[in-house]
Amino acid sequence: LFDGRGGSVAARIVEAGKRSVRCEIAGERIQSEPGPRVVLVQCLPRAGKLDDIVRMTTEVGVHTIHLALSEWAVARRAADHKLERLERIAVEAARQAEQAWLPNLTPPRPLSEVLAEAPEAAFRGALLERSETGLPLEIAANEAWLVVGPEGGLSPRDRDEIARAGFQPASLGRSILRTETAAVVGVGMLADRLRRGR
Repeated sequence: LFDGRGGSVAARIVEAGKRSVRCEIAGERIQSEPGPRVVLVQCLPRAGKLDDIVRMTTEVGVHTIHLALSEWAVARRAADHKLERLERIAVEAARQAEQAWLPNLTPPRPLSEVLAEAPEAAFRGALLERSETGLPLEIAANEAWLVVGPEGGLSPRDRDEIARAGFQPASLGRSILRTETAAVVGVGMLADRLRRGR
């Protein structure tokens, strides 16, 4: 069993019914340290794609997922993305991956508001198609923020906001990746590089 905040304990199922399961604690509580602090700023994609992004980035250990409203986002309404449903998806993904920590999920807000929350000491990157700079191989910061655009990409206005907020343009290679692929690969790469820097 796990609480989503690093606590876990071995348990034995003693009774299982249609609507409930009763467990018996079979060991001592273990508190695990949080993993690398990778914060994903995900501009709203279609609902089905967001399900995949939450599931897969949870599996690779994302710390926080900020949902952002960008100019060219296909989904424009917060109602398109029910946070309770996304939280359930994150719980299932954490169970499958044996992640003791659940990501923080925030409701959709304008991109500029989300960007303003990034600490100055954090690494701040934005995945922009046709950027010639890759993600750095070494990151000295304790936290990394990553902006990923929606299916329609990031508009010139979005790019200006990203630059003003001090986010560096970055690429994951020569291929133009789908938003869900870019989010998972980017979070995975940054988590690995933050671990190396510890």
